[in-house]
Amino acid sequence: MKRYVKKRSHTVLIKLFLIICILTAVFIAFVHWRVRPVISSVAAVQAKSFAVSAVNKAAADVLSECDIPELEEVSSDSSGSLRSVTTNTAAANELKHRITLRAQQEIGRLNHQRVDIPAGLILGGELFGGVGPDIPVYISLSGNADSDFEESFESGGINQTVHKLSLRINVQLSVLTPSGSINENTTTSVLIGETVIIGNTPQGVFGTDITD
Repeated sequence: MKRYVKKRSHTVLIKLFLIICILTAVFIAFVHWRVRPVISSVAAVQAKSFAVSAVNKAAADVLSECDIPELEEVSSDSSGSLRSVTTNTAAANELKHRITLRAQQEIGRLNHQRVDIPAGLILGGELFGGVGPDIPVYISLSGNADSDFEESFESGGINQTVHKLSLRINVQLSVLTPSGSINENTTTSVLIGETVIIGNTPQGVFGTDITD
């Protein structure tokens, strides 16, 4: 009788152990199923934000550190109408190189960033996104930056036109998260110069191509 009771108790323990293992596996699978896309989504948004901040900081530092020569020269005819806007290509490309290089360096410093994810967002989706304590997750970023000039003409008032010269910086990011790696692209524009043109402006847009 004792042996039977002992054997039965042993069988119950084995079944209980198996049930706990199955429930644990199901819970882990559920958490992984819920956590992975949430971490990837939040990490992607935060990574872009970090990259944009790094680019803006790089541009602000470069622009504050160096003496920027006149980047543009405006020529008009005898009637005051705009004839052309000529860009100082050498100076513009030097500035482009400095900003892009500094942006690359700033992005290189983003190798260990903390991202807080609300527990409710993981367990209950967007409906409970702000509920519960924040779960800290650390991500690492790396990427490459490239840039191109873009220019535009905008009305600045009566007989005034503002010519803006900006640097469009594109960053290709590789983001390493606890749930895997993701790739993201982000683009931001930095205004590096603007010229107020007084006088009549022809209907065509005059610009100068800037190349490396």
